[in-house]
Amino acid sequence: MSVLNKSIGCYPLGIWIAFVALVLILIAWIMQSYSLIDWEGAVELGLQNESFSGNETERAVADVERGIAIADILWVFPIWLIAFIGLLRKRFFGFLAAMMEFAICVYFPLFYIFRDSSGQDIVLGVLLLWLIPSLLGIMGLWANRDLFRES
Repeated sequence: MSVLNKSIGCYPLGIWIAFVALVLILIAWIMQSYSLIDWEGAVELGLQNESFSGNETERAVADVERGIAIADILWVFPIWLIAFIGLLRKRFFGFLAAMMEFAICVYFPLFYIFRDSSGQDIVLGVLLLWLIPSLLGIMGLWANRDLFRES
């Protein structure tokens, strides 16, 4: 028996890992949302790299980054909510939505890491809040995929 299938309360360990991963991912997306409220404050905190107060190139890149941040928030929060509720209810749509969220959260950090090597603090953040929890969540869900079979 896999350790990820061991029941702890009403869910196997792998599902608990997926819940923890989703909570960490939510924290990361909330930090991304803060960028939309106070971009320059997010730059000071190290959540974003480019400032709107620099030269024309920096401002253009910051505009692109803001657009990406807006797109991130518009589609990942609904998927996250569907995933969390679906996993709580042990529904197949929750499994699918969680896998979608985790896939996004594996792709995004890898894209960011290979695209920008200047912000090492940000790279560490995306690894710890997005990539590693997502990989663990994928493994936990996959080990317990039979739990989500619907008749």
